[in-house]
Amino acid sequence: MQPTVDLKSPDGNMVIEVATDAVSFATPGLLTFRVLLGAETVLEPSRLGLRRADHDFSRLAVGELTAPTPIADDYALLYGKRRELSARGVELILDCASPDGAPLEIVLRAYNDGVAFRYRFPNYDASLHTVVEELTTFKLAHPGRAWIQEHDLPGWATPAYEAAYQNGVPIGTTTNLASWNMPALFETGDTWVLLAEADLSPNYFGGHLGNPDGLEYPIVPPHPDEGMGIGKVEPQSSLPWEMPWRVVVTGKSPATIVETDLITHLSPPSLIKDTSWIRPGRVSWSWWSDRSSPQDLDLVQPFADLAAELGWEYTLIDAHWNVHSDAEVEEFVRATRKRGVGVWFWYNSGGPNNEVFEEPRDRMYEPGTRRAEFAKLAAWGVAGVKVDFFQTDKQAGIQLYWDILSDAAAHQIMVNLHGCTIPRGWRRTWPHLMTYEGVRGAEQYGFDDQFPATAVWHNTILPFTRNVVGPMDYTPVTFGDFLFPHLTTIGHELALAVVYESGLLHYADSVAAYRATPAYVQE
Repeated sequence: MQPTVDLKSPDGNMVIEVATDAVSFATPGLLTFRVLLGAETVLEPSRLGLRRADHDFSRLAVGELTAPTPIADDYALLYGKRRELSARGVELILDCASPDGAPLEIVLRAYNDGVAFRYRFPNYDASLHTVVEELTTFKLAHPGRAWIQEHDLPGWATPAYEAAYQNGVPIGTTTNLASWNMPALFETGDTWVLLAEADLSPNYFGGHLGNPDGLEYPIVPPHPDEGMGIGKVEPQSSLPWEMPWRVVVTGKSPATIVETDLITHLSPPSLIKDTSWIRPGRVSWSWWSDRSSPQDLDLVQPFADLAAELGWEYTLIDAHWNVHSDAEVEEFVRATRKRGVGVWFWYNSGGPNNEVFEEPRDRMYEPGTRRAEFAKLAAWGVAGVKVDFFQTDKQAGIQLYWDILSDAAAHQIMVNLHGCTIPRGWRRTWPHLMTYEGVRGAEQYGFDDQFPATAVWHNTILPFTRNVVGPMDYTPVTFGDFLFPHLTTIGHELALAVVYESGLLHYADSVAAYRATPAYVQE
């Protein structure tokens, strides 16, 4: 009989089972994991392991098993699905070794709404080590439907997680683009499954799903050309080295998927002690209805006025605001803050990591320049920055995200990421990270003539996919017809502001459009 070890959730209903094809765990063998919900198999045996440049961990021996450890973690978030959160789970660490004796730990966790696992190299070594291949796969137990997003090939402004989700395509569908994105939602049998990632740090890449072999999806790295080719595809780190969590959320109802907090449960506590300056809120935004408006403060002013009149907390000045002098910008910020409205400013993340021309650019990439910019913004009293066009999930790109977040926190500047990766638990670790784009949102009314028809169904998929894992800057509630007319109703548009979760809610339409609505809509 095949040797196995089980880890059960606190309610006993969720199980992750690890097995080996060897005669015993003491002999190196191919390790697989299986996920069960009650008596039903959700994931069939799927691969575990990886290859490092200096050691092959594709076959592993497992040492003496220890007792599972309860997980009890109570914490609070400044915004999100819930303010007070209580994580209750069970953890088991498998002490593994490669055939030549190199150590690897596989950390398993089981919660009532899902399971997770991660790899960890526990020994100490200051030299750099390279993971050349991750062997993890996820094999769905039954055919069914998938709501899954294609990952763009690198281009002028891609990849950016801005494709429409495939709407219930058969599990096993392949893509001709770079890969599939997480989170990915599946209906298999009578069970719902979401595959995701948590606690990604700058020591690894953002994972993707490769084309499936039947019902089995592999973890794959980013495309080599992402981010203008900057940075290696293969991640490197000294030891010890802990990789991100591979997360499986599952239940009999889509409600289990929507309500899960596993992504933040699995992520580290806040790195910011004093969070009193971090304030979620609603934002007026001139760019959607008038892309040239940031270059004329007289055109931006009515949006600041609207925010003040409606009690919204912020206004955003988007690309090319840097045509104004520092004195003009500082005075605008001062006068706007006096009316109780904070000001956000847009930035291009480049640097050499993109070729997008929108400005200001070359202020967020190099550390000294970035810190000087944040110091200036802090002196002006700026609330936050919207940083755009990252276009890579390689380790170097993840490092840039964290460097920006760290330096912004040091100057008490909030952050909104655009043209970016998807949430992977960072809002718990960096609570001043208020929202991400990483979604095909309402800006597409100005770019894509097919978007109005797509939005009718695409908007209903997002709460069960992209928005499950973290905040989403869709920029909703657009009543006017910017370029390509809406097919949605005012009721639909208003609902987006309630259903979609985000630490910043950018009301994207023009001042005239909002003032033209009936009083009950404005209220």
